[in-house]
Amino acid sequence: METGIRTRKQAIEEGRQRDITETAKEAGLLVPVFITSAVWENWIAPEGTGSMTEEDEKRRLRSVLDKLLYFIRVHRLNNKSNLIYFPVPLTRAGKEENVQLMSHLGPLERADQRPCITIMTPEEYDLENGPS
Repeated sequence: METGIRTRKQAIEEGRQRDITETAKEAGLLVPVFITSAVWENWIAPEGTGSMTEEDEKRRLRSVLDKLLYFIRVHRLNNKSNLIYFPVPLTRAGKEENVQLMSHLGPLERADQRPCITIMTPEEYDLENGPS
């Protein structure tokens, strides 16, 4: 019987999420961090930008992580929610946009309650099941 509940490992294997923990550690985050493929493909390494290098991707990812860290610090002062919404200025096709992202602090897996962060767009968050 299929319950529709996926594991983090399945999400990574299916290409729906990426593990960005190592870069997140460099930025100062102490828990595992994941990013959805939609955010990665649209904002970190968008298609059609053939001149993008791995260094460009890392710079964009660091911009997202730096903004997230700032908003975690601000959020922590007056809010106890595990959801944080944060805008990030990113450029795609030569046009800068203020991209609305969110992070979800939750368990690594249903069976593994260690904390982790998932970065996604607000549209990707499922109120019943958490990050998709």
